[in-house]
Amino acid sequence: MIKTKCIVSSICEENGYVVWNEGASDCVLIDPGFGATDFLEFLAEENLTQVAAILLTHGHADHIGGILKLREQFPDAPIVIGKKDADKLTDSKKNLAHHFGIHLVLPRADVKLDQPETTLEYAGLQFKALQAPGHSAGHVIYVLEGVGADAKTAAFVGDVIFYGSIGRSDFFDGDPATLENSIRSVVYALPDDAVLYTGHGPATMVGQEKRTNPFVRG
Repeated sequence: MIKTKCIVSSICEENGYVVWNEGASDCVLIDPGFGATDFLEFLAEENLTQVAAILLTHGHADHIGGILKLREQFPDAPIVIGKKDADKLTDSKKNLAHHFGIHLVLPRADVKLDQPETTLEYAGLQFKALQAPGHSAGHVIYVLEGVGADAKTAAFVGDVIFYGSIGRSDFFDGDPATLENSIRSVVYALPDDAVLYTGHGPATMVGQEKRTNPFVRG
């Protein structure tokens, strides 16, 4: 069974995730926010001794802030991000950290995703990385099949869509029309019972957002 754990950062209440196969010792981290200490404590509790990759939906500070501390512990874990967001890792203005009064410069990305769809395999897990710009120019979502006891499709959607809401598109490389198109053509193309693990707030499902999201209806 594929297991997930949401770890909420105290800064911006951003959701980061640990994903692993039950019984395995390796895992994947997604958007580890500023909650590196909480991530490390959870990994120790679950005897997860190896981080196979750090997947980033986008490069805003609240989603990437824990990378330095995590890379100290797991220096070989590749950092994966959309190509058009890769420069945010090394630029405090572009990653918006300067808005918090923080200087945040991180290692360069090891993998820059530039295709509409890319298959990634880490820790015995197969993710589909799908380009979903609009909140940021290089935003991607990660889709994983067979998650949880019900073996559902799950998508880690960052700040594209939330429970009853959508991501901001007023940052320097955001665009509202592009964001709406990403929701309709990428997120809403997933099965209605697919679980959406969002970057902030509770998880939701594709079908529910199609029916009830006041910003983008299906």
